[in-house]
Amino acid sequence: MSKRKMLAAEEDLANRVAELAEKRGLTVYQTVNDILEQAIRAEEQGLNLKEAVDRRGDMERAREMGLTFTVEHLYYQVVDAAFVKDKEKMRDLWRDMGFWYGKYFKNRSKEPVKDLTEAIGFLTHGSQFNAEKGRGDELTVSCINERYTKGYTEVFATFIEAAFQVLGYKTLENEASRGIIRLRLAKE
Repeated sequence: MSKRKMLAAEEDLANRVAELAEKRGLTVYQTVNDILEQAIRAEEQGLNLKEAVDRRGDMERAREMGLTFTVEHLYYQVVDAAFVKDKEKMRDLWRDMGFWYGKYFKNRSKEPVKDLTEAIGFLTHGSQFNAEKGRGDELTVSCINERYTKGYTEVFATFIEAAFQVLGYKTLENEASRGIIRLRLAKE
């Protein structure tokens, strides 16, 4: 039998662990050991428990937004090949998807611009993505990723532009060149 050690915790956390244990049909001892074991597993994988839980939350958010994971390089190349073959069809498809995302956040969020911006930031994981307020009701959205192909850059800019149009923004400037997107938008 293993030795036991006493650990101290804030009262509200200890109460929450006790509630969790009861909910799971376990003892507090078993629940604390399980929590500690998972925290150690996360650390052994180069994460702290907060990062592991945050990543799990990101995966759930992605699933809820209808996203799927794929090989990044292959994805950009496939989009680029389709863009070269039929530019207008690809722009229309990405514009439609941008409108859908804009409507999703407009109807399901109390702060649709903030939440859409966060979602696009999530979509561009690994890119330099920024959305900042300018003069008056202006908003500048930029995204830089050296891995984006020319076609992907153009259709992704179309997607972003359409999503913000649903939220009442018109485009003042749209600069998209391989790997670089810069949109200057203003509230209509």
